[in-house]
Amino acid sequence: MGERPRTWQQQERRALVADLVRTQATLQARTEQLQAIFASRWYRLARFFWRLRSGRVWRRPSAPRPAGEDSFARPLNGGGANGGAAAGGAAAGEPPHTLEAVPRVALDEPPRLLLAGHRLVFCEQLARRARRAGAAVREDRWRTHGDHDEEASGAALAWADTIHCEWCLGNAVWYSRNKLDRQRLVVRFHRMELETPYPGEVELERVDALVFVARHVLEAACERWGWDAEDPRFRVLPNGVDADAQALPKLPGAERTLAMVGYVPRLKRLDRALDLLAALRRRDERFRLAVKGREPWEHDWLGARAEDRACYRRLGERLEREPALRGAVSFEPFGDDVAEFLRRAGWVVSAGEVEGHSVALAEGMASGAAPVVWERPGAREQYGERWVHADAEAAALWMLNALEHDQGAGEREAAAAFAAERWSWERLGPAWDELLGLGAEAARPLGPAG
Repeated sequence: MGERPRTWQQQERRALVADLVRTQATLQARTEQLQAIFASRWYRLARFFWRLRSGRVWRRPSAPRPAGEDSFARPLNGGGANGGAAAGGAAAGEPPHTLEAVPRVALDEPPRLLLAGHRLVFCEQLARRARRAGAAVREDRWRTHGDHDEEASGAALAWADTIHCEWCLGNAVWYSRNKLDRQRLVVRFHRMELETPYPGEVELERVDALVFVARHVLEAACERWGWDAEDPRFRVLPNGVDADAQALPKLPGAERTLAMVGYVPRLKRLDRALDLLAALRRRDERFRLAVKGREPWEHDWLGARAEDRACYRRLGERLEREPALRGAVSFEPFGDDVAEFLRRAGWVVSAGEVEGHSVALAEGMASGAAPVVWERPGAREQYGERWVHADAEAAALWMLNALEHDQGAGEREAAAAFAAERWSWERLGPAWDELLGLGAEAARPLGPAG
């Protein structure tokens, strides 16, 4: 008899859970519908005129401007040269009553910043800074480099004052073609975009600022797509780091521990880091290498790259058979605990063949780990001569010499000071305030590339 009541209780719990799930789905759908309504152009226009009638907004005269590609403006203008007078009774020479001609100027409304892209991890500090400045922040997360929900992007576009496209990919193409004249469009160009066709499809004349993470990336992009490297809208701003968050006390043994954050794809060259570790351990077996990041098989796209799969297979075999490496390399999963991970490291390795501006290396330096950088385009301009090496043997000799002469601590302190001076948000933040129109800087003209 006890079994049947328990069965009824289980059925009742399942039914209750199902009801809760349906209720949650209904609420989510209603919320999305309301968000779409509130973000629509019709709602914003109606709300604007209500505020105008109630005296809650002041209005500046605006110069006549064409409707352009704004599908909302065309019906209001009647679609032709004289459509404004025909549809709305405006006198000749009077500015047409389009959405662009009536900008949002309510004194009590914060600026609206839209962040758009497939991977917005590099925007987190930007978003926090914008919110501290009083801006409203919204995201348009794309599924891939070129795939997105166009209806959601359209609603986000109608809402925004300033659009920041993280990565110069399909998001930058779409927003450059669809932005309104009243909106500011800022695009950040990392490095991987050089391997895609997207930058060449961007309507560059509709971009207000194109921000490159490094000078050598700017030069490579201009060479590939025939852009003018002296275009005043082009800026060079490296990725920023939270230097204070990384500056944690080092753990015992850090002076002989190397760290590498991120080792996929194969261009990151984990094999070079292993070469360095082997060279060091031939002289001092206390050296260790700690690697952090997503494992190769966690990336779906790796299945289509036979060379990458073969590379990681060889690396796994090498770790098992090479005596100098056996037991000296540890792997940790991807996570947001990078600052804690870097406490173990006195050295941070950047062995990639190509990089834009490596955030992992910058964070490692800010943590007080001395950088070990391989020669590559832009490396010496970014990090100076002292930390850039031709190969693993040269890097090992430099590290051993620094330890032998008690210079390891000095190298670590110099690295932390270098990172704070060049890549802290205290230094880079004002430039982003200007670019995104936050605060008084919005009225200033954009400066030259630098």
